[in-house]
Amino acid sequence: MRLKMQDRMLAAQMVLLQGAASAQRRLRASISRMRRDERGQTPTEYLMIVGLMAAVIVVVFVNFYWAQIRDTAYQWVEKVKTAVAGTDIH
Repeated sequence: MRLKMQDRMLAAQMVLLQGAASAQRRLRASISRMRRDERGQTPTEYLMIVGLMAAVIVVVFVNFYWAQIRDTAYQWVEKVKTAVAGTDIH
C-alpha cells in the first residue's frame, strides 16, 4: 500500500513538472514571437520623421524670418498671457 502511495505522488510530481515545462516552452515561444513582431513600427518611424522635419522647418523659419515676425510674435504671446490670466476681459 505504501508503494502505491509513493507511485501516485511520483506520478503527480511528473505531471506537475511536465505542465511547468510546457508552460515554459509556451512562454519562450510567445516572447520569441513578440521580439520578431514588427507591426506598429512603421507608423512610429513616420511620426519620428515628421517630427524631425517639423523641428527643422521651425528652426530655419525662426533663423531667417525672426526679425520680421518678432513684434507680431511678442504681441501674440502677450494676448495669450492676458487670456490665460483672465485680465483685460471685455
